[in-house]
Amino acid sequence: MSVSSDPRNFFQSDQSLEKAERRARKRKELKDKGQPISVPTKILGLQPDVSSPAHVYIAEAGNVARRLNIQDPKEPHRIYRGHTAPVTSLALNRDGSVLYTGSWDKTINAFSTQDKAVLKTFKGHNDFIKALLYTDIIPSKPMLISASSDTSIIIWNPETTERLHVLKSHPRGVQALAIDPVESTPEKVVFYSAGSKQEIKKWSVTTTKVTEECEIIQHETGVNSLRFLGEEGEQDLWTASSDMTVKRFERSALGNLKGGGGVDPDTEIWHKDFVNDVAMDIGGRWVITACSDEEVRVWDAGTSKLYHKFSGHYDVVTAIAVVGNDLISVSLDATVRKWSLQPADVKAAVEEAQRAEGGAIDEEEIEGGAIGRSRSNSMLTAEEEAELAELMAEEDD
Repeated sequence: MSVSSDPRNFFQSDQSLEKAERRARKRKELKDKGQPISVPTKILGLQPDVSSPAHVYIAEAGNVARRLNIQDPKEPHRIYRGHTAPVTSLALNRDGSVLYTGSWDKTINAFSTQDKAVLKTFKGHNDFIKALLYTDIIPSKPMLISASSDTSIIIWNPETTERLHVLKSHPRGVQALAIDPVESTPEKVVFYSAGSKQEIKKWSVTTTKVTEECEIIQHETGVNSLRFLGEEGEQDLWTASSDMTVKRFERSALGNLKGGGGVDPDTEIWHKDFVNDVAMDIGGRWVITACSDEEVRVWDAGTSKLYHKFSGHYDVVTAIAVVGNDLISVSLDATVRKWSLQPADVKAAVEEAQRAEGGAIDEEEIEGGAIGRSRSNSMLTAEEEAELAELMAEEDD
């Protein structure tokens, strides 16, 4: 057992001490990678500003949301206060004038993005808010959709805070939402929801009713992110899961989902740890993934082979987003980082990494094969929440 006179290290295992030392070393060695912007507390969510490509919103464990300039880090931040627990999820209305924030305090706040005032508070969930969506695809029925650890999805009137529909079909917590941009029309909104068990559900919402259209079971445990990615009008569904995979479900297959019919993924990319988010560059060349092993990976979209790893974070990468030609990543290390996705810049980053590693290549990842083993689907919700709570805890120095 390691011996230390530092009281902060008492009752810590060798493994935890080694983890803290590794992170401290990585923090020092990679401190400037990705032009980091530091904030006071861990970052749990990310939302690009629809009104300004230079800005993003982040959800923080310190009970606040924050708007910052990714092009000019010196610009003063806008801080949105009103929650009494960590902020986990974010959504914006169409013109970016209202920011919706979901929290562990079981409420949703609507803020004026300009003056930071709380406009409304939505109350109705009995546990953590995990995901938010705003849509006005149906002109006469704008909706705020929220997902919670209490197993429910609530569809709200964003103007009055009235609960329009309460959906209770998931057996455990619901932690991801995504609107299908192809099947949604001015007459109906089609969205997908993902549970902390393994299931993905497809829903159709009209002005009068909500219909659960089908369920997809293709992951072995919780699904952390749902994204529609690809060429406009043909976006495929991409999923990121704690079973260490990212999967793609083709547009042509999604269109045939009805009743009890399922769908098989046509692409499966394995990782070494939980996958928390997935994105794609604007040209559709690369699929990018955010991982619990602190890495941001860039995969060739055509071959599913690893192309590059953006290394800089020294804790779990919780979310990513593509803004123009940049990739934005956020982490429990309390930093926002920006990586250029210009082909020449990515190529230069690959060459720099190869020089730094002496030409070493991780053959397992290059092959895109079965890296690690899939986790069992027997994980309990209580255990998942305990893990989240541990991640939220203040990291060791």
